[in-house]
Amino acid sequence: MDDPKTIQSPDNANQAGASGAQDPEKASATSEKVYVGAEAEATRAQVEQDEGVTKAEALLLVFGKGWKLWLLWASILLMEYVYSLANGTTRTYVQYATSSYSEHTILGTISVATVLVGGLSSPFLAKLADIASRPVALSISVALYTLGYIIVAASKTVTAVAAGEVIYSIGSSGLYFVTGIIVSDMTSLQWRGFAYAVTGSAPWLINTWVSTSITTGISASTADGWRWGFGMFAIMIPVTLTPALFLLFWGDRKAKKLGALSLAASGHTRRNVLQGDADSQPILKRILTSWNAMDGLGLLLIGFSCAMLLIPFTLSTTAKEGFRNPSLIAMFVVAGVLLIATVAWEWKFAPHPTMPLRIWNRTVIFCAFMDGVYFLSSYLSTTYFNSWVFLSKYTYWSYTQPVALCFFIIIAGILQRYTHRYKYLQVFGLCVRVIGQGLQLLAVSRPTTALLVLGQLVTSLGAAFQIVGSRVAVQASVPHQDMAIASALLGLCSSIGGAVGSAVAASVWNAEVPRALARLLGGVYDADALAGIFGSIVVAQAVPEHAQIVQAYDTAMRPLLIAALVTAVPPIAAGLLTEDFYLGTRHNAIEDKEGAVRDADEVARLQKGAAGAV
Repeated sequence: MDDPKTIQSPDNANQAGASGAQDPEKASATSEKVYVGAEAEATRAQVEQDEGVTKAEALLLVFGKGWKLWLLWASILLMEYVYSLANGTTRTYVQYATSSYSEHTILGTISVATVLVGGLSSPFLAKLADIASRPVALSISVALYTLGYIIVAASKTVTAVAAGEVIYSIGSSGLYFVTGIIVSDMTSLQWRGFAYAVTGSAPWLINTWVSTSITTGISASTADGWRWGFGMFAIMIPVTLTPALFLLFWGDRKAKKLGALSLAASGHTRRNVLQGDADSQPILKRILTSWNAMDGLGLLLIGFSCAMLLIPFTLSTTAKEGFRNPSLIAMFVVAGVLLIATVAWEWKFAPHPTMPLRIWNRTVIFCAFMDGVYFLSSYLSTTYFNSWVFLSKYTYWSYTQPVALCFFIIIAGILQRYTHRYKYLQVFGLCVRVIGQGLQLLAVSRPTTALLVLGQLVTSLGAAFQIVGSRVAVQASVPHQDMAIASALLGLCSSIGGAVGSAVAASVWNAEVPRALARLLGGVYDADALAGIFGSIVVAQAVPEHAQIVQAYDTAMRPLLIAALVTAVPPIAAGLLTEDFYLGTRHNAIEDKEGAVRDADEVARLQKGAAGAV
């Protein structure tokens, strides 16, 4: 714990500033608190707190520091471990799943769909977590995750694989998002980045090596191997998360019984409209009330507008006349109309908007831009880079990427804890990432394992500081009531950026690789054979003319990596424009709420007071 003298409360910070204190840290904290003070008062006057948020705060009054809290953290860590293990192995299995149907190139389309659907599910889950509760949103995520993997494991066509991946992506996004929100509920700003790193990234340091053993032991290249690769995680994820769900539901029930909900609410909680009142409301009115509370129309508008914008990129190489095809042009026009309708609905007409105007502060805007462009740049280079590396047989690259990123995310969290700042660490990361993208581009021209590994190390260093910085900054800039939806907005912008990157990558790949194969091997293989080589990385690797296949892949990877390098530059300017919040013991920089879990004695006193109030 920090010395209390170094943690500035709003009143103390203002007094220090008024007295002319010259301490740099205190002066910075003072400036920050003055900046957000008026905004915080305006926010409190306008916003009631949803019941799900109050339940999350009440959990701190129920758990305290003890075995129940440790069991909750252990269950979340165990689930995150299995979650990362699943991601590390199924990325390999899905390549073989699509190749088994001779449809390897559909990876680009699947990537666009899963990234987009996963991102669009975050606002829905954020609303559900706020209005109902965190464990309800988490339960739905587990169910969809399990169902998606069952569908993939039992698939008979590549369409079923794609459908299962889309359903899984909603559940996967939900697991990652909701557990992250639960972790944020229970931590102060100074520990937020580190807690995020430990729960979300530390398991990858182990599982990167374990994943290879699993994909080797349960051979991905066999007919049933990749099916078991998906099926086993449909069992493991629900089992590992059961203790956490039990504790969270128990905590909600205990808080209500003790009256802790009333104590946490402080008179500002909005009733859970999803529960309705069976005695006083007809069922149709209850459905309409729930629909408005979840902003169902807003979520649909966001989803359809993004889909209409991105789908043409994946269809451009097969559609007649490419982007000049009337159907694709119509999709872009519809996307534009829907985007305008979305903005009008969200800002003027929605009773409970998914993206209320109050959350669009300076920090949220620029962090959303940074993350959107970051994922655009990242997916431009990575959508097919794994296939290029696999074909080129540079095995160690696949180990470097996840290990380096997760290691540096933990370092970023530690630095945030002891510097109490995020902004210039993030700007440093953005600059470093540009260098890393340049090294990756160089690696395609001069491919060596050493250069590939170095490029990934540098890129991962920069990405880690940028990702952790955006997450903590956005959550610091809004009250607890808006934390989930602001985080979902950040995730949505990331998903849109990633979907655009995947769509562009698929468009370039599906145009350039077949053209290069026809030019380099057209005299050796007929059109059907070339289609088979293009459709399966397994077939491509087995072709005797290996050098020509690699050259064909290079023709598509080079322009994608150039685009990734160029798009890595603009986020640096956005990073310089965010607010430099002080990361202290508060839950956020807007409200006077402590973010620490209380001692057992304090919890007992608060519970006694809550019971007396009831």
